[in-house]
Amino acid sequence: MAGHGASLLLLLGLMPALLLAVRINSKGREVLYLAKGDSVKLGCPYVLEPEDNGPQGVGIEWIQITPERTGPENVFLSYHDHHVNYGSGSGLQDRVAFVQNDPSQYDASIRLADLQVSDTGTYQCRVKKNTVAVHEVIVTVQEKPATPQCWTEGELIEGSSILLRCYSRGGTSPLAYQWAKLADGYGGGRLPSGTIQGRAPGDLLIRSLTEVHAGVYQCRVTNRVGYSVCQINLNLVPRGRQAGIIAGSILGSLLLLSLLGLLIWALMCRYRRKECQRTCSDCRSSTGGTMTRPCNVCTHHSYSPHGISYMQCQHGDGDERAAALMCNEGIRHQVACPAL
Repeated sequence: MAGHGASLLLLLGLMPALLLAVRINSKGREVLYLAKGDSVKLGCPYVLEPEDNGPQGVGIEWIQITPERTGPENVFLSYHDHHVNYGSGSGLQDRVAFVQNDPSQYDASIRLADLQVSDTGTYQCRVKKNTVAVHEVIVTVQEKPATPQCWTEGELIEGSSILLRCYSRGGTSPLAYQWAKLADGYGGGRLPSGTIQGRAPGDLLIRSLTEVHAGVYQCRVTNRVGYSVCQINLNLVPRGRQAGIIAGSILGSLLLLSLLGLLIWALMCRYRRKECQRTCSDCRSSTGGTMTRPCNVCTHHSYSPHGISYMQCQHGDGDERAAALMCNEGIRHQVACPAL
């Protein structure tokens, strides 16, 4: 009986020391999937028993554990004796801070900004008093899906088939693709009848197009940390109007070619008129300005004997004079008119 009483007294004497233990208010290990560029709060609230002498002497450490890192522990943020210390070499010191200005006030939570994929790892919060309490948060940082591209393959003609395609060039795998029709109550992933999944993850095949299939379609690409969308509008062409559109296109092309031909013909006529005027002026110069009547018709002889191209000027009274222009090494020379 005496021995039992002594044990009880010893237990009562040790109880105040046992009550000094630090306890973190958290439900086990946390697992977070976060997007690159986001910010996150890593919680670590703790409790000191009332019998403790206060927050003095509380030590706090945040440690990053990554598979790539070996060697000493990476303590990137700590608090001791009312001083906050930032570690080095982790790349976190410029992006991390305690949530509370004074973490000794029962909250060792931190905020990590501008998350990078390299921040993926296990984050461990340690609060030290007479004992040590530990809380872990597993953080996985991934990239959101990049904005996808939407396009169609096939003719938008009533009765035909068309393939809707969607592809995202960025984002952490796995990426999930989902098509939805936004109009006529088809939201939330619903699609009209006649649509089936294509061979590729982002393909949607629509068979036997009808007016029911016309409208706006949205492709949504998702992964664990976010999503992105693109949209495409389907405007069907009735089969009867297709022939009219083709005929109109052909007639428009022919009209355009005709106008282009008329423009070329007009430019050629203008050029010939200027050449004739210049040739007549040369005729007057070669005759010493003795022509008394104006030049009515100018013709260009196609033959070129001895490398001389003759430009003949014909006058109203039948008198003819000619001016010959010879091209010699890229230089035009005026020579005396030969006898006609």
